Amino acid sequence: MNSPRMESGGAPKPSHPAGVILGNEGECSRMAAAGLARFDADGRLIWANAAFRASLGGCPADSLDALLARVAVCGGGAGAAERLRAGQPVAFASSAGDGHPTLIPAEGEGGELVLTLTDGSGALADPPDDTGFFGLEGLLGDRAGEAERAIMQAIAVPLVVTRLSDGLVMAVNQPAGLLFGVPLDDVVGRSFARAFYTEPAERNRLLAALRDGAGGVDGFETRLCRPDGSDLWAMVSARRFRFRGEDAMLACISDISARKRTEQALEAQWDQTRAVLNGLGQGVMAFDRALRLVAWNGRAAELLGLEPEFLRYHTPYAAIAVRVGEGLAFGPGAVCPDTSSNGNPSTAPGSPLPARTAPDERSWECTRSDGQVLECLIRPLPDGGFVLTHTDVTERRNAEREIFASRELFELAIRAAREGIWQWDLRTGELWLSPYWWGMLGYGEDEMVNTAARWTELILPEDRELSARKARDLINGAMGECQFILRFRHKRGTVVHMLSRAIRVLGPDGEPFRIVGSHTDVSDRVHAEERAHAAREEAERALRDLKEAQAHLIQSEKMAALGSLVAGVAHEINTPIGIALTGASLVAERTRLIRRDFEAGTLRKPDFADFLDMAGEAAQLMLLNIDRAAQLIQSFKQIAVDQASEERRVFDLRDYIDEVLRSLGVRIKRAAHGVEVDCPADLLIDGYPGALSQVLTNLVMNSIIHGYAPGQHGTLCVAARRVGADEVELVYADDGRGIPLELHDKVFEPFFTTSRGTGGSGLGLNIVYNIATRRLRGRIALDSAPGRGTTFTLRFPRVAPVVQPA
Repeated sequence: MNSPRMESGGAPKPSHPAGVILGNEGECSRMAAAGLARFDADGRLIWANAAFRASLGGCPADSLDALLARVAVCGGGAGAAERLRAGQPVAFASSAGDGHPTLIPAEGEGGELVLTLTDGSGALADPPDDTGFFGLEGLLGDRAGEAERAIMQAIAVPLVVTRLSDGLVMAVNQPAGLLFGVPLDDVVGRSFARAFYTEPAERNRLLAALRDGAGGVDGFETRLCRPDGSDLWAMVSARRFRFRGEDAMLACISDISARKRTEQALEAQWDQTRAVLNGLGQGVMAFDRALRLVAWNGRAAELLGLEPEFLRYHTPYAAIAVRVGEGLAFGPGAVCPDTSSNGNPSTAPGSPLPARTAPDERSWECTRSDGQVLECLIRPLPDGGFVLTHTDVTERRNAEREIFASRELFELAIRAAREGIWQWDLRTGELWLSPYWWGMLGYGEDEMVNTAARWTELILPEDRELSARKARDLINGAMGECQFILRFRHKRGTVVHMLSRAIRVLGPDGEPFRIVGSHTDVSDRVHAEERAHAAREEAERALRDLKEAQAHLIQSEKMAALGSLVAGVAHEINTPIGIALTGASLVAERTRLIRRDFEAGTLRKPDFADFLDMAGEAAQLMLLNIDRAAQLIQSFKQIAVDQASEERRVFDLRDYIDEVLRSLGVRIKRAAHGVEVDCPADLLIDGYPGALSQVLTNLVMNSIIHGYAPGQHGTLCVAARRVGADEVELVYADDGRGIPLELHDKVFEPFFTTSRGTGGSGLGLNIVYNIATRRLRGRIALDSAPGRGTTFTLRFPRVAPVVQPA
């Protein structure tokens, strides 16, 4: 019997029926293989020719075993078929010729059995040609034509004889006509390759197999077609022989369409089963009653440490046990290779494979070399087989050990901790509170009442809902642990703040069965936090007041600077106004005198000429001084408006620098300092001129007040240039005494000054920094050292960004 063929993944496929060809030497002229017959893999008769039937006295049975039982066999007929399949010859007890005719077996392709019947002397008859198959003419002599038709029609399986050269149908029997649904006369004389092959190239593949098989081939599967267009799957067994003097091929055709459909259905069913098995987290293996593997998944190979390709359909259980014992997953000796009397492998303690199958379901645990714990379960099947599953329970076991350890730790904590410990049994409703817990509320051991009602009574009413909500969340699994503060009423009536910690404990069934926790008296901490909170609020209030005072001081500083500007401008205007007033007075006096002389008729020409010269000079002098005063007033007006309104506009930077310096002219002249300006004439700024005026004014005043020693004179330099397309760099420098390095980080801080006793407020440079970074959206840097002056570098956008209102 042939074993079913295997596909990767463990899906069985039915094997092709393998036949048995019997040859018999007759009595006529040493003709060999006069009788021909074919049996399938189960020993059932498929067909036999007339010579075979005649040589064995007819064919009284339809199976090989029954046929051999009717024929006298040397040594008895029992087991003759098995001996033939095992490659041992079988001799007949009697024969019409000399000696004992003997069936000589030879191994055929695909598991078939080829038997040759000798004449008893041990010599094999020579075949009529080198085709490996005997022609009908040689078998039947002159009666070949008539006999061949009778033989062909007597065979119950479809037979087709085609010419090798072109595939022309030379003979066909009635079963073949019925198989293809055509009359026999319509078949003979047609090309079988063109008429009946779905793919004509399949005939070339059959001929190639025929050549490779030395003139014979069995189990050749192909697709054929009927004249009505329907397809069928066929299995062909073919032999090359001489027919009517030509090389021909005798093909036995079996319709396996139903089997193919069954195979496809089985394959689809197995694909679904395999997908289900491979989707399981467990390793699954199923064995039949003969302890052969019939189903499995990849997880089983992974957990047992087996190569996936090792597991095949019908792999013996003992072979799997040996391979597991040799692997590294469980270590050497985990599974003993010896087997018990019933074929089951014996096992070491804790083995992943059972020592023997159990009549009832049984489970155990084993541990891999890497510490992974597997739960093994064996379930018997009704047909005598069993299913073996392996489940990775490492995490579950670790969790159980952690729970056990936590219980031990809890017991130790109760004895050692100086906290109030409590637990609540969810199944019985019992509540237990440690004596220390009661002591924190002022109660002795004789006053302990461990009930939920007493617990609730001691909690302040405002916190009871919070406690109940946390308990519900722990029970329904919304959280595994929690921490919060509860307030309890002390025996003396005071309030005790307790930090409550709680966790839920799960039972073996995975359901919560207990809540445990602790209470710590944190009343002192809560009171300290309340005091700290009050102090923080007070500090924040003081900070707000300080910021308001700072803003007021800054505004006062700006107004003071504006006042200084007003005083300086007023002093500057006094001179040109006084000169203009003097000129006007002179012109008025001289005009009165000329009018008197004119009215008296005593006006002389030289006097009138002197008057005209004086009037012209006075008018010129008045115009120059009044224009100078107008310029000073305009500059003062623009600077004052800019500083007061902080309006945005487009202005020329060079002109504006000149206006600011002109407004500061009195202070600069009084200090006897020189001024240098280096700025291009076409540098336009779209921004806030008042902010820039405030920055430049404060820097100049900072130099005048702090930059020079009394009586020291220097030079103030203002330079501006464009940096890239979007920025402007303004550099202000003096050549005074400079600022020490250790003070660089403090000069921009509010209220920091080195001249507190001489009128310094400490806000000048702080205002400069705030305006530069906030209003102008720029950045300012200081470069200074003692003895080499001070330089401030301001960079800001040429077009100021739009400031969104707060």
